[in-house]
Amino acid sequence: MCAIAIVDDHHILLDGLKWVISQYHFIDTVSAFSSAEQLIEAIEGGELFEAVVTDLQMPAMNGHDLISHLNRYYPQLKILVMTMFDSPFVIRKVMQSNANGFFIKQGDQSTLEEALKAVLNGDSYWPKELAEIAQVQTVTHIDLTKRESEIISLIAQELSTKMIAQQLFISEDTVLTHRKNIMSKLNIHSSAGLVAFAIKNNLM
Repeated sequence: MCAIAIVDDHHILLDGLKWVISQYHFIDTVSAFSSAEQLIEAIEGGELFEAVVTDLQMPAMNGHDLISHLNRYYPQLKILVMTMFDSPFVIRKVMQSNANGFFIKQGDQSTLEEALKAVLNGDSYWPKELAEIAQVQTVTHIDLTKRESEIISLIAQELSTKMIAQQLFISEDTVLTHRKNIMSKLNIHSSAGLVAFAIKNNLM
C-alpha cells in the first residue's frame, strides 16, 4: 500500500493535487493537510505514509522546518518539495534540507507523476530545467583560483554581479569574466549549477 501525504495551506490547490495524485496507478491513498502541524499530529497519531509532498511557504511551521523535523524523527519518509520558486536561494535551502526531490508548481501532471515515482523508488528528482544540479559532484581537487572561489561563494549567496564587484572592489566586467571562466572549468552552465557545486564542495 502506497500512502502519500500532501501539505499546502492553499485549500483549492490542495484539493486539486489530492485528486490528481489519487489518479496515479501506483498510489493507493492520498491524505491532504493544510499545515505542517496537522501532518505531524497525524503521524504521531499512527498514520503511516511513504512520502510527503510539501509546499515551502506556509504560516507558522514552514516547509523547511517540516522537512528538518521529518528528517530527524521519521527519516524513512521520502520528501518531495513543491514550490513556485526556483531561485538559487531556494534551491540551496532545499539541497541542504536533504529533501528527495524538487517539483516546480508550474509543472504539469506528468512531471509530478515522474517526480513522485522517482522519489518513491529512492531516487532524487530535479526538474529538467534544473537537472544540472543532480549531476554536480563532490570533487577532491578544485582547479579554481582564490578569486574564483570567492566569486562562486558569493554567487551561491545570491549576490548580484554588481554586489560582488562592490564587495571585491573589482569591475562588473571582471566579475563576469571570472564567472565565465568558472563555468568553463567546472563544465557548469547555470547559476543553479554553481550554487549546487558550492554547497557540495563546501565553498559557501
